[in-house]
Amino acid sequence: MKKQIVFLLWLWLVLVACSGGQATDPALSQSGGTPTPTREGTWTTAIDGFIYDFSATTDSPLADAIVRYEIVLSYFPEIQDGFEQQTNTDSQGEFNLPMILHDTDNIRVVVEADGYVPYEENFVGIDLVPGKTLTIGLQPDHTLP
Repeated sequence: MKKQIVFLLWLWLVLVACSGGQATDPALSQSGGTPTPTREGTWTTAIDGFIYDFSATTDSPLADAIVRYEIVLSYFPEIQDGFEQQTNTDSQGEFNLPMILHDTDNIRVVVEADGYVPYEENFVGIDLVPGKTLTIGLQPDHTLP
């Protein structure tokens, strides 16, 4: 079922691109995403979230964890030139990470903190519509001395 949805989304994107028409996605138009002039389907957004110690019983926030994203595959890599791609969590474990994306980009979000096992998750650009919130618990790295 998931493969069918991905295929239909891909097909829709191809048809819109070939028709020369402007794609209208209510989720993007209502959320405040700002299209950029570089390519159709390119937009700015930000993901925010909360990083915490998964081993603690009270969801202790992790301050100063690094949250970054990497473009794994992009048809338009030039849209990323000079754009900040990481941030740190505040004292409450919260972060806000601005992004410039194309709908079809393959993005990896990585979270790292001293003494914890790094966390990675892959997304497609369209998955990161504005308003995306991540809540991630990091496991302590017991292999460290």
